[in-house]
Amino acid sequence: MTIASSRRLAILEAATRLFEHYGHGKTTIADVAREAQIGVGTVYLEFESKEAIVQELSRSTHVAVLEAMRAATEHSDDHAARLAAVLHARTSSFVDLGKKGQHACELVHCKAEGVRSAHKRFGEEERRQLATLVKEGQDAGVFAAGAPTSIAALIQRAFASLSPPWIFGCDEDPVRASNDLCQLLLHGLLGSSPAGNAARAQSAAAKSRPTSAPTRKTTRRSR
Repeated sequence: MTIASSRRLAILEAATRLFEHYGHGKTTIADVAREAQIGVGTVYLEFESKEAIVQELSRSTHVAVLEAMRAATEHSDDHAARLAAVLHARTSSFVDLGKKGQHACELVHCKAEGVRSAHKRFGEEERRQLATLVKEGQDAGVFAAGAPTSIAALIQRAFASLSPPWIFGCDEDPVRASNDLCQLLLHGLLGSSPAGNAARAQSAAAKSRPTSAPTRKTTRRSR
């Protein structure tokens, strides 16, 4: 790692600590410099403004969510299961961010221009990722026909209430709500193809599988 990249990382780590504790609105460049144990001028060598720091941290936070969603596709070859896993990873990532506190959440939902820019880019990349999953399911004959990008946009709209900032004030368990919503979406997306019916039956069987201990079998006495 070069001196410049090491210095940049130190600034971002210092800013993250301060933003999570105080919020970026109450944090100054001088505060970041002091936390990183460098001069104010050195901070400006890497970032032209505090807004630039906010934007980079917001971008990296959104990228972490996208990476969790991509990683979720590696656990199954079943198209319905892969889409469900991706949406579960998405919700869980936002829930985990919310556990860090209100100020940590500001990196994904506030009026700062850098955050809005990063969130817009996140939405575009997320839509492409979802569209790819839909297209793969359609090519396999599992998902119903339709424009993948339009379907991806509808999925995003359906999950709007499980996105920042609403997810952070959700009264019910957001992960459970996400799973239920995903099942509803898959019911329509699987369509009426043989492969879709098979996938739906498999999903229903998994949900109805008994979890209690099996009943001991008794034999009838002969008289």
